This record gives sequence, structure tokens and C-alpha cells, in this order.
Amino acid sequence: MTLYAFKNGVTVLDETTLNSLISAQPSVLIWDGTQVDAKEGSGTADNDLSLNTYITRFRLPPGQSTIGRVELELFKTGAGADLVLEIRDDTFNPDGSNDGALLKSIAFPAQIFATSATYISLPVDLSGLTPGAYWLRVNKAGDAINHLFWRGEASQDPNYPVYYRSGPGAWRAGNALHFRVFAATEGTYTLKHTIWGANGKTLLEYNADGTISYLWRWLPAVDGSWQIVDKVVFIHDNNGVLMRVEVA
Repeated sequence: MTLYAFKNGVTVLDETTLNSLISAQPSVLIWDGTQVDAKEGSGTADNDLSLNTYITRFRLPPGQSTIGRVELELFKTGAGADLVLEIRDDTFNPDGSNDGALLKSIAFPAQIFATSATYISLPVDLSGLTPGAYWLRVNKAGDAINHLFWRGEASQDPNYPVYYRSGPGAWRAGNALHFRVFAATEGTYTLKHTIWGANGKTLLEYNADGTISYLWRWLPAVDGSWQIVDKVVFIHDNNGVLMRVEVA
């Protein structure tokens, strides 16, 4: 059963909605996983996501059939903007004739993004894939004051092509963007995300000693608006013992 946050004038208080609060929910644990592809670099070229949609290619190597999570090097200005991440297949054509079959689309609230450039982990939970090329797309969002930047290089990389456009039609070639892709494997058994009731998600960040520093958790209403976005901070003593939990 898919969970949604309540919203005045939108939520229908029927037995299905109320029973969802007490019924068992499917859950997924996403560990750090095995890194299967990445484009990194020392470049500091920042691409304004309020102006264009961006798409970049990555590959799943032989033996891999899942995407557990991705990391993008992002930062926000103003209040930022919500982000929609898409995974598309390799039928994508930059001439605009084919956007590529949509395999998964996931939305994220603006609040979780930092104000300085950093790699942020985003849960995907996609399986049943075959080795080969795929495309990672981030849709245009925000305005001149409140938006996200995607950091990358000042030059193109033929191994990791990037395209961008401001609206429908053909795409233009762009410079390389920074990202990492991780399979849905155990990795080092560091828990990065949980998903519950399909829509509820968390992001965990850790201190250098391995204790949890904080987590974000979010749940949208049925209309897609973000009604629950909490930053939960874990306070430890000098011995690493958890003492209290605060909601920032």
C-alpha cells in the first residue's frame, strides 16, 4: 500500500487512507553498494537547473542488473528547488526524436540539498536491468532566485556525453557532469537509505567514527507536494553513545 502525507483539501479520509496508517508496509534498505560507474573531476563548472534539463550517459558493467542509488554533485541557491531524477534507456536520441524509455522517475524535496557543492546520495531502487548504456536525467526546475546547480567540468568527455535543452525538441551537447552510480548490493554494509510504503524515504549521513550524524526523511501528499520533510539529528557523547535525537 502506497503511503501519502495528509494535506487539507486533498487527503480523502476513507477506510483505505486510515487503514494505511496501521497496516504493514513494504520496505527497502539501500546500502552504500558497489560503485559501477562514475564521472568525477576537479572541475567547478556549475550548471543552472532552472534554465535547462540535463541528461548524461552511464553504463552498467557485465554482471550488474540493479541501481540502488546515485550520487550527484549539487548545491542550491535561495531555497533551492525540488528535483526530479529519471533513469532512461539507451533509445534516447539527442535529435529530440526519442527521449528514451522512462524506467523510473523519483522526486526529491528542495530542503535536503546543501548550499555548498557536495555529492548527495539519492535512492533509486531499480532492478531487472541488463548490462549496457543508460541515461541519467535531471529535469529543469526552479526560478532565477531558487534553484539547484549541478557541478561538472569545463569540457566534454566522449565517454560520458551530456546533453541539455530548455524545452521540447533537440538537445545541445554539454560539458561533463559529476555523478556516481551504485548497484543495489551490500557494499560495506553502510545503510544509506530506507524506503517505506513506496513514497516514504530517508537519507542517512555519518560522522567520521561511523555513528549517524543525521538523517532526512520525507513523504509527499497525494498531489506531490511535500508535507513531511524532517532533518533528524543524532547527538552522541564523547564515547559515541547516542544520548538524544533532535528534529532540526
